[in-house]
Amino acid sequence: MAAQGFAVSYPHFQRKRDDHLELVSLQHDKWGGGFFLEFAKHKAGDLETSWGELVPEAEIEVAYTDPGTRARLLAATRHSNTSQDYFRHESFANDLAQCDALVSEVVRLLPQVFEWFENGSVGPNISPFSQQ
Repeated sequence: MAAQGFAVSYPHFQRKRDDHLELVSLQHDKWGGGFFLEFAKHKAGDLETSWGELVPEAEIEVAYTDPGTRARLLAATRHSNTSQDYFRHESFANDLAQCDALVSEVVRLLPQVFEWFENGSVGPNISPFSQQ
């Protein structure tokens, strides 16, 4: 992600493009063993929350955005957005080769996220919140 111009503050990534921010967060399955990427575009500049907190632009994360403007990158291509569609690793978490293969799979799918940022294109592994 850093090679693509994102500032990295794990598990959050942020890139400024023109008048907007491109935000990505790695979200772990609350039950463990899996994850997905959630992402959103947001206007550039500091953000004032509904409760009056001022969030500096550099600290804005996906969680601050309107859920209707977010999407997820999932392992499955049927857009059902269940935990079975997450990138799963519970069966091989201690196997470095399989972990590397999983990371490679996510990296292979990242262009779908970049296309979504660029033109709103919904690739086969993208699940927009607005369609859930």
